[in-house]
Amino acid sequence: MDNILRGGVRLIDHLLSASLRIIVISQDPQCIFRIQLSRATHSVTVDSQNILKGEPVVVLHLWNERMPILPASGADLEWAIQLRRKLIYSFKLIANFMQNDSQFSTVRAIYGASAVLSFTDHTGGTRLMQHLGFTVLPYPRPFGKFGEFWENLFSWWLMWTYNETSLQSRKFQRLQRTELWITAEDFLQRYGQSIGR
Repeated sequence: MDNILRGGVRLIDHLLSASLRIIVISQDPQCIFRIQLSRATHSVTVDSQNILKGEPVVVLHLWNERMPILPASGADLEWAIQLRRKLIYSFKLIANFMQNDSQFSTVRAIYGASAVLSFTDHTGGTRLMQHLGFTVLPYPRPFGKFGEFWENLFSWWLMWTYNETSLQSRKFQRLQRTELWITAEDFLQRYGQSIGR
């Protein structure tokens, strides 16, 4: 029964990816993101730059089946190092992809929203993403609490499907969504030099 339910979640994930026109930038198994060319759903200030609602942004989408699997004992140093290495390598691939495709020339920022990585103050996630150049902000709840409930539920399903061990430290009632922002200029300066690992 669990296999059938997981298969259903994978199918929904695939259909959502197709409907949102999510772009696969690399088949490299070390790449843990796909991206979407979209528009900012609200205005935000990042590094003293105002990103206005409706301006072009790149949305980060975790490639769930490529995320490092948490060991049964929970996150450890080896897992954290592996995650950091995959994040940086993926960002370099994204920057290279953006620099070689003219449709990304007007992008103002790179953005992500998630509860999967639990970027909250009691984990190292916030510090890690800040160290990598991102601004971590509260989630604005564009669809209200009811909408956030369904977003969190789907995130919980994804974790259960692709990385069940991660649920040991994340209770559904305590899932918190956050936003990650970095200006396109800063992102390309940091990660656009090369794609070496």
